[in-house]
Amino acid sequence: MLIQNNSLEQLLVVIAPVEIKDDLVDTLMSLECVSGFNFSEIGGYSKTHSQYDIGEQVQGYRKLQRFEIVHQSIEEAIILKALKKVCRNAQIRYWISPINSMGHI
Repeated sequence: MLIQNNSLEQLLVVIAPVEIKDDLVDTLMSLECVSGFNFSEIGGYSKTHSQYDIGEQVQGYRKLQRFEIVHQSIEEAIILKALKKVCRNAQIRYWISPINSMGHI
């Protein structure tokens, strides 16, 4: 029997400066619709790197934080609105992808 689900699971990926990591963590933890999330430090490369400091320009990349948040599609606007308040003065990039399957092994 096929069951229609109007609230599909999706993955929000946020790439943000290291400086706002703690504010992003606090914001995500405060949202009732977010049951958990992952974050890690990554190296980000861009051909337009004028905003990099001297050390980052020499290295060729910038240290960034990557957040991954699984959520219901109907909660997307709530999460993005909350994150926008934290990221007001920072350049962040995000994308959302549908989740075809998930579970625990």
